[in-house]
Amino acid sequence: MNPVPRKSERNAISTVVPVLWRVTFSLLLWTLGVSAMDLRPSQIPPNQHRIVHDFPVDRAKVEELQRWVNGGHDPWCRDAHLVAAATLRRVSPELAEFQSASLTLELEHRAKTRAVYSFHSPDGRTTYRITLRRCLFLLPSAGSLARIIWIPESAEILTRDSRD
Repeated sequence: MNPVPRKSERNAISTVVPVLWRVTFSLLLWTLGVSAMDLRPSQIPPNQHRIVHDFPVDRAKVEELQRWVNGGHDPWCRDAHLVAAATLRRVSPELAEFQSASLTLELEHRAKTRAVYSFHSPDGRTTYRITLRRCLFLLPSAGSLARIIWIPESAEILTRDSRD
């Protein structure tokens, strides 16, 4: 009779222990992954839609407007807040009936030649971001930086889907 080769108990344990460790580690990772994925609908960020309106600058028209303002007409063009409100009314039909002064715009950023304003709609679903700039090529006709008119550069509209 041929003797049946027997594995030693030590060999069997050294083979089984790494397998048990792998299974335990995999179960632990799986458990942590499932608990991290416990997202309720209120935790999921709503979808956003983004529309950007760029306003091309026609140098001849901007210089003509600067001369018009220098002549004493429409001095509000030198006030960034009022220009942002007028631009907001221009890009949003539902805000067109509001007076510019009644729109509460927040100043996000302001530099000498650039300003960014934001407006949040009353329902909280839409955010408007208006970017304005002063064209330095108007400095000779304006006389000083403070007298240069603000020109709308872009309007960004961010709309979030409502989750009822």
